[in-house]
Amino acid sequence: MIDDIIRPQLGIIGGLGPLASADFYFKLTRMTQAFRDNEHVPAVILSVPQLPDRTEAILAGHDEPLAPLKAAVSTLNALGVACIAMPCNTAHHWYGQLAANSRADIIHIGDAVVAETRRSLDPGRVAILATQGTLVSGFYQNRMSAAGFEFCLPANAEFQQCVDSAISLVKAGSIADAAVETERALDIAQAAGADAALLGCTELSVVAASLNDVN
Repeated sequence: MIDDIIRPQLGIIGGLGPLASADFYFKLTRMTQAFRDNEHVPAVILSVPQLPDRTEAILAGHDEPLAPLKAAVSTLNALGVACIAMPCNTAHHWYGQLAANSRADIIHIGDAVVAETRRSLDPGRVAILATQGTLVSGFYQNRMSAAGFEFCLPANAEFQQCVDSAISLVKAGSIADAAVETERALDIAQAAGADAALLGCTELSVVAASLNDVN
């Protein structure tokens, strides 16, 4: 049993990848309206970088990441957290199974992103920069469509190549090079008629501040 004095309110399934988790916690801290330490959100980060690759699993049609993801959810529930955040878009492919086995609420990244998009943008054509696994899962396309947005996927094969390269570069710690690849993908999306772009991978969020022009 964890002592109530230090019981976390928020559980974070991290390590998917590590820089994305660090970026999430940094943004959580910066966006919290607090003037002293004890006004911040009590949280615990469970970093599980050893999980099998989520995109590889989705494309191959198996659920190998699901068991360790369930174990992570179970561990955070045992700590008594009220809600769980998972700063990995692709892992939300298994959201239904994870939420069904969790006492704590699990925040769906797609719901949060679409809600913010509706507040920030008029309906239009949105390009989604995401892993192939996230795109195959389809949760962004379904939610964006329901919110009145049109999904724009450039036919140019270089688009997804740039996105995949940017994600891999962030995981390798090459942020400047990842920003270049992301900007190339954004240029291709704009040429294809996209009105806005959604950075649908938490690795890409790491490079957002380095981009010249992101809608």
